[in-house]
Amino acid sequence: MEIPFKYLGMISGNPRKSAFWNPVVDKIRARLSIWNGRMLSMVGQICLIKTVINALPLFYLSFFKALIVVCNQIRRIQTKFLWGWGSEGRKIAWVKWKTICNPVEVGGLRIKDIECFNDALLTKWKLRLENIEDG
Repeated sequence: MEIPFKYLGMISGNPRKSAFWNPVVDKIRARLSIWNGRMLSMVGQICLIKTVINALPLFYLSFFKALIVVCNQIRRIQTKFLWGWGSEGRKIAWVKWKTICNPVEVGGLRIKDIECFNDALLTKWKLRLENIEDG
């Protein structure tokens, strides 16, 4: 199993394998395991999702296309944290995740969908490279 490592900002490994993304998912889990969701209000949980979960994989997501499996793992962590982190048993998700990712004006909570966020970051690099070649 090839484990990715980071040296002077360069990452080695194969981003098409789920083992490459394990450090990112493990880091998200480790950060959220410190917090007990029952002690936080819904606003606190949303703030942590926006700041911690969406910020940790930013470096990886801006350079590599994330696997669907990895996006689903991160989305599952977000959902569990929002609806019942730290409690036993299954909790009910009262609203569809797609609705939660919508802007506040439309009735959502403006939590970034990891898959769309990854596509936006990669598109940004593509457009930047095209502008350099044209200019």
